[in-house]
Amino acid sequence: MFKWFGSYLTSLFASMIIYRLCFHPLKNFPGPKLAAVTKFWHVYRSRNSTNYLVMEEIHKQYGNLVRTGPNEISIFHPNGHELLDGANNENNRDVWYDILHPRKSIIFIRNVEDHDERRSTWSYAVSSKATKEYAPRLHSLVKDLSDCIASYNSHPVKVNDIMSWFSFDAMGHVTFGEDFGMIQSKTIQPVLIKQRRALGMMAPVNDAIWLARFAFQYLPFLHTVRDWLDTAIFCEERIQLRLRSKTKTMDMSTFFIREFDDLSQQRGLKFATDILHGNAISAMVAGSDTTRATLISVWYFLSKYPEHQHKLLSELATVNDGDVSGLSRLLHLNAFINEALRLVPPAMTGESRIMGPKGLWVDDIWVPGGVKVTAPKYVLHRLSSAFKYPDDFIPERWYSRPDLVMDKRAFGPFGVGARQCIGKSISLLETRLVLAILLKRFRVRFDPSYDPTTLLRDLQDEVTAQPGELWCIFEPRKDVS
Repeated sequence: MFKWFGSYLTSLFASMIIYRLCFHPLKNFPGPKLAAVTKFWHVYRSRNSTNYLVMEEIHKQYGNLVRTGPNEISIFHPNGHELLDGANNENNRDVWYDILHPRKSIIFIRNVEDHDERRSTWSYAVSSKATKEYAPRLHSLVKDLSDCIASYNSHPVKVNDIMSWFSFDAMGHVTFGEDFGMIQSKTIQPVLIKQRRALGMMAPVNDAIWLARFAFQYLPFLHTVRDWLDTAIFCEERIQLRLRSKTKTMDMSTFFIREFDDLSQQRGLKFATDILHGNAISAMVAGSDTTRATLISVWYFLSKYPEHQHKLLSELATVNDGDVSGLSRLLHLNAFINEALRLVPPAMTGESRIMGPKGLWVDDIWVPGGVKVTAPKYVLHRLSSAFKYPDDFIPERWYSRPDLVMDKRAFGPFGVGARQCIGKSISLLETRLVLAILLKRFRVRFDPSYDPTTLLRDLQDEVTAQPGELWCIFEPRKDVS
């Protein structure tokens, strides 16, 4: 019996390999042969959470269109973002976005119609009117962050930690109307540690997400699987507490709960609860971890290129640090943030799509329908065809030196089109406020014992960007009381 079963499996896998190498519609696309045979090639290459480097390497070796899986193409073309999410395309999100199933949200939903239906709630939650409600709370929280840093008395500060505390507390205020108190206590919430471990667990299997789904379903006793499940439970508990509260303060949950009430009557309690829980998980992960990466990066670049501190201070002197509209109009401030987002995008790879039935054209090459396609931001943001001196940090390229940007389409840290990150405005608001308030109070520099290559050398791709350690000294300015 085992002999026959072994023969069957051998024949099955042999036929699959022959088809994928010799008869598949993607057979003529360049790429590693093992990648054409199995996605386990990609899982193995990304095992150290460095998928962004894997993608950069295959781009350099194979060109702009590379076969990176049995039915997958990676696009390294300035128009990659538009090809995936631009107007009037028929692309759907890949199965990775079922990771929260049966929960759903605008971030973790695949069907275009469902996505459009869910988007209105989030649009209200992050609208300009809602953001005006959040801004004073965020401004006050940044003041607390400033006092926290001052308490170190010019001793070295691990920027990764303090920006983690801030981004998680900020997420709590904006999403649940709740202060998790990490800045005040200078301690990390256990759930944040679990979230990081869970994202680290998923990083190598992002391109074979069925492995994670299998583990969630059948191996809940595994430590890293338990971390993910506990993270989800934490979010569900927070939104349920918010559901029962009588607070009148506006937060994102205000809109999530309104949707929940409507859906409970229209579609039933189970459906409404899955949406409510999906929204809570999405808001927590996307609302804290991505902003955290950006905040760490901006302090790294300010320490590495201190000349920009003077330029930013001169510009910031023209506005009040609580003037949200004024900060959004400052050329060098926003260019500095853009350049940090270009070199360390919060989501470096992933965000794959399944091509619609008509496929797509990339220049004069046709990618057939039904194929999984990715356009890794980390590589697109460094394309020499789109940016002069692509690896150099030059904020001026975004306003006074436009010649250094040859193709703006390659820049898409928040995505493009209807699937653009809906929390973009809040993330940028938090980053502007942190820069404006802290720069007016502190000069920042690397700790003398810190190796400046550490942050980028140890950068990890774990669904969101995880920068390496950053140790800085924040020295109070003498002209600030």
